[in-house]
Amino acid sequence: MAPGQIKVNIFGSEYTLVSDDDENYVYKIAKSVDEKMREIDKSHKLKSPTKVAILAALNFAEELYQERLYREKILNQVNEEARKMNRTLEDLMES
Repeated sequence: MAPGQIKVNIFGSEYTLVSDDDENYVYKIAKSVDEKMREIDKSHKLKSPTKVAILAALNFAEELYQERLYREKILNQVNEEARKMNRTLEDLMES
């Protein structure tokens, strides 16, 4: 296998991935995808691996979207607190 290539098994199929990331990191991601697909397959009993993969992708996309919304909310809160602190410091420096 060439440098940077990592073999993983996802939902019963083997894939050779190319990555500069740590092998364990890639394995964890592949394991997460495999687990999500198996969870969906178990609960939906779909006949098509493609449909299972699409539902898994939608699940991951929704999780990512929710994380981004949460991150944006937290950043807005931090920025608001920083503005308040700046105003307080400016007020203190003016007195």
